[in-house]
Amino acid sequence: MEILIISGLSGAGKSRAASFLEDMGFYIVDNMPAAMILKFAEFCAGGSQRYDKVALVYDVRTANSPTELFDVLDVLKHSSGACSLLFLEAEPETIIKRYKETRRRHPLMSDGMTIEQAMHREQELLRPLREHADFVIDTTLMPAAKLRNELYGLFGDKSARGKLSVNVVSFGFK
Repeated sequence: MEILIISGLSGAGKSRAASFLEDMGFYIVDNMPAAMILKFAEFCAGGSQRYDKVALVYDVRTANSPTELFDVLDVLKHSSGACSLLFLEAEPETIIKRYKETRRRHPLMSDGMTIEQAMHREQELLRPLREHADFVIDTTLMPAAKLRNELYGLFGDKSARGKLSVNVVSFGFK
């Protein structure tokens, strides 16, 4: 069983990365608290082949303490071995632009707080995760197709690499 924890800055592309990993055969769970990860891993290990590749999105909304996640990662690495942490980041200007395009609020913004202050606070909270990450991807100048290729290179099926896939669609109407 392979477990991938996806973390990173809000607006850096965690949801998009999760979508691409889902296309690669990963079972995705978003915003699972660290306290539940070990129980979920036990469930996946005892289940069917459907849960052989699992990606868990862990962000600042579910992060109580980075040490809690580090303890879980240590247990998973010693028990299953195939557990890694992917951290996504981007430059603050890029994240601000992405938030303006989607018209969403940063998860740490409270009344009277600017998006810059919220981003700075998030960077401080997630700094230990970034330092312990197995893979760090900066998505500042990365189009979606390049992020997909990067993820495929890191986590895709190595045996399927280089194989051609053809889809034929046919339809008719009167």
